[in-house]
Amino acid sequence: MTYPDVQKFADAFNYPDVVKIVATTDKDGVPHLEENSSIYLDDEGRIVIVEQNEYSQTNRNLVHSIWFNKKVSIHIRASEERQFQVVGKPYKALITGERFETHYKKLREQNEDAELSTVWLIDPEEFTDENPEVRRERENRGRLPLIHLDRIAKAE
Repeated sequence: MTYPDVQKFADAFNYPDVVKIVATTDKDGVPHLEENSSIYLDDEGRIVIVEQNEYSQTNRNLVHSIWFNKKVSIHIRASEERQFQVVGKPYKALITGERFETHYKKLREQNEDAELSTVWLIDPEEFTDENPEVRRERENRGRLPLIHLDRIAKAE
């Protein structure tokens, strides 16, 4: 399966100094945010999250999400003008196999004490351009124009 909307945003995943933040919720709906530089898009357009810690809050929340069909959100910020949000559902959690082994070996090459818990595959469902100008236009669409009182007072 390929995701056509991915191409619009795919290059931002690979910009230098990209900030990638995954947002999950626990069983009680409490949100958890975590920066994770290992997030990338695979060749099929799925989001891949390489989770090293078995007991991390993110990993526990992703397990909850896959069991109970809950969504996760990932914010990608390549620059002020190049940022977006992806909402999706965990598709698969890899804990063995060739793909898992590839990630494990790569991590161990970088740090011989590194651990690997899970390679998460996320099916993206929605991509939202979060460029400040695009977001402002989207959020104001269909609303009455408002001027705050402090701006009116300054104008006089």
